Order: sequence, then structure tokens, then C-alpha cells
Amino acid sequence: MLVKVEHSFIDKHLFHLSLTHSSWVNESNNHDCQSNERLEFLGDAVIDAVIAQSLYEKYPDFTEGDLTKLRSNIVNGVSLAKVARELGLGNHLLLGKGEEASGGRNKESNLANAFEALVGALFLDRGYSAASQFILQNLNIESPDIRGVKSHNDSKTDLQTLVQSKTSFTPYYKLISKDGPDHDPTFVVEVRVEDKVMGTGVGTSINKAEMEAAANALTRFQNC
Repeated sequence: MLVKVEHSFIDKHLFHLSLTHSSWVNESNNHDCQSNERLEFLGDAVIDAVIAQSLYEKYPDFTEGDLTKLRSNIVNGVSLAKVARELGLGNHLLLGKGEEASGGRNKESNLANAFEALVGALFLDRGYSAASQFILQNLNIESPDIRGVKSHNDSKTDLQTLVQSKTSFTPYYKLISKDGPDHDPTFVVEVRVEDKVMGTGVGTSINKAEMEAAANALTRFQNC
């Protein structure tokens, strides 16, 4: 499967660059050698755009919150790593010795990042249409996992409604930390009610972290 993808590239350098891990670059004596991190950044944006457009067209009656939930179910580290394994990306990654020894070929983060980089490379090589076709062939928006996600409100709205029905307070969110590089950050957020922490969330954006915190708080608040 991956061989077929490689053959579709006009610029084979872009294909190989998408599989070059930063550990390989760090151990290389070639100062012109680059990793796949910039392609990963680009591919992440292309994947989000393609899936967002597809869901927008497929579910015209879904709210922004519904569409966000659907996209996060389809586009996440676990699903991208799964597709990368199916494509055999792990066997073709260029890794440094330390990363290789630590099982880097099977790490979900490496696999997911490589898939994003491959999409970025394909976008540069053959354009948006080819990248879009590749994404939709590999990330199934018809997956049963996305059924039943539609709801009238998102978890933040549901939490606010529930809290205000039982108290006179409004939930508020506090950013606890931001880690990782600028192109792939991780945010940790707490949601509080009357200065009491009701839930914590982690996400690649503040909004995603807040959504997760609210979902966790909903379960806890309902059991109070």
C-alpha cells in the first residue's frame, strides 16, 4: 500500500522527508537534513480542513459542537496511528538509534505524526484534491463510532445548564498548563463551580480541553 503511495509522488524527496523523524536528523552529520515536523504541521491543518468540509456537507443539521465532536472522534492520535499502521509507515520511518531502540516504530505519536507529515507532503506534491482523496480513503467518516454523537448542545452548554438549574453559580474555566511545541501543543484546563474543581480536561486546543473538562464535570456533578 505504501509503495503505491510513494509511486504517486512526483517529488520523491517529499515522500522520504515525511518519514524522517527528528531523532534521525539529530544523529545525522548532514547539516542540510530536515525532519518531517514542518510537514506534520501542514498535514494536520489539511486533515482538519478536509474532514471539517466533509462533515459540514454530510450533516447539514448538526451544530458546531456536534461537528467538533464528530471531527475529534475521527481525527485523533489513536485513529491516525491506526491508519499509519495499516499503511505500514512504521517499517519505513527513518529513526535515530535511541528512538529505534525504544520501540519508536510502534509509538502512536510517531505513527500519527508520520501520517500527518505524509498528507502534508502529498498536498505540496500534488495539491489539495489528491491530499483530500487520500485522507477520505483512509479516515472513514462513515464509522459507527460517530453515530449518536448529535445532541442539541455541547458539553460546556450542558454543564452550564445543569449547574445553573441547581445553583446560582456559573461554571468557569482555568488554564492550568500548556506544554509541547507551538505546532503541537497540549493544554490542561480545569472547570470550577464556586471555586471547586469539578473536572479536568486535556486537548490540543483550549476549546478541546474545556470540552473534555466539561464532559468530566457533567458526570461528577450529576452524581453529587
